[in-house]
Amino acid sequence: MRRWIWTFFPHSLTLRLMAAAALWVLPVLALAGFLLGWAFRTHLESQLDAKLSDYQRELLAAASIDDSGNLVLDYIPADPRFSRVFSGWYWQAAMGGKVVRQSTSAGPMEAGALNQLSAVDGITDLYGPGQRELRVYRRDVTLPRGTAPVTILVAAPCDELEADMAQFATHIFIIMATLGLTFLIAIYLQVGFGLRPLGFLRREIAAIRNGRAERLSSSFPDEIAPVVEEVNALIDHNRQLIDRARNEAGNLAHALKNPLSVLSHEIADLEPARRAALAAQLDSISGQVERILQRIRAAGPSAGGNAPVDLAEIADDLTFSLGTIYRERCLDLRFEIAPGTAFAGDRGDLVEILGNLCDNACKWARSRVTVRAGRRDDRLAVAIEDDGPGIAAGERENVLARGQRLDERVPGSGLGLDIVHEIVTLYRGRLNLSDSALGGLRVELDLPAA
Repeated sequence: MRRWIWTFFPHSLTLRLMAAAALWVLPVLALAGFLLGWAFRTHLESQLDAKLSDYQRELLAAASIDDSGNLVLDYIPADPRFSRVFSGWYWQAAMGGKVVRQSTSAGPMEAGALNQLSAVDGITDLYGPGQRELRVYRRDVTLPRGTAPVTILVAAPCDELEADMAQFATHIFIIMATLGLTFLIAIYLQVGFGLRPLGFLRREIAAIRNGRAERLSSSFPDEIAPVVEEVNALIDHNRQLIDRARNEAGNLAHALKNPLSVLSHEIADLEPARRAALAAQLDSISGQVERILQRIRAAGPSAGGNAPVDLAEIADDLTFSLGTIYRERCLDLRFEIAPGTAFAGDRGDLVEILGNLCDNACKWARSRVTVRAGRRDDRLAVAIEDDGPGIAAGERENVLARGQRLDERVPGSGLGLDIVHEIVTLYRGRLNLSDSALGGLRVELDLPAA
């Protein structure tokens, strides 16, 4: 049963705990309802037995033996139910097995009916006229001056008791169902309250992933604290592995740069054909080394959090540097930055992203490059447009591939967009290429905003 329940609710602790609670709440409520029904029935039967006993005593008090030795009743019970024929409420007084007197409701019951109704002194359940179940109280006594025992019998219908029980059972069912629903709601709220620390844990892990925190806090319940400690230890271990890998990769890339520079100078004295072949290979290796260095410099979201980077300052720096590089072309380079626009990340990463994209736009633009940036909810939206030739829709995915260049006439390694795409991915952002209203290419960035 337990395995079946866990299979039915595999992905929700709340549902698992609710199911586990229902396994004991519902049976307990059912048992409580059964016991209450049993107690109420016992109470009704006791009340009915007491009432039958009272009528029997009343008849016994009214019974006497006259001078002729006959049984007489000085009065009879005044309950009107004894006057309605076959009402189920009967009484009889008999002596020597012969009915002397009986209630009007008894109808055609004759002497033999006593033996049919009851042959036991006390209370029992039997079937009477019309096969109606009766609760019968029978008692044999010997009166003064009597020569034969006198039998006093009083009966009441069981179906009235059953009707009261059915009504009580309906009320009990409604009450127990209400209690069960109330218990389940209370358990749901209790489970939700108990599992709230898991929600806090999830948000803190998200903060670490987004670079807003470095470690999980220690303000968790004792049951979760060991998990928090293990997660923090795992974070430290992974950080050490990443730092070591970055250092080793950086050392390797730097170690290769100097030999490559020497080889570049040495092949200058070779004949043109061999020099061209070797130079192409060296350029390829140099490009890969440069790509590795750029990837290493991409910090990504910091585990300790990043100070907000003001885009207006980056825009001023890029305006000066790109304006200097492309001074002869007299490009119209415009930055339209909404006030207070800031990037939640590493400043160097943002410079690498915007620097590469703006440099590419300036290379291909005929006369104009526009950069717009602003907040969109909790994200940073940046659009870079130029009036150059643009890129065909079918070729846009290719330019994001490693070292891919669509036109060899423009200088460059072809690694810029690839590096930008990798850095944007580090921040779980998006890079989209589309047509610009200026006639060229539109590059849209979605990054975390500070």
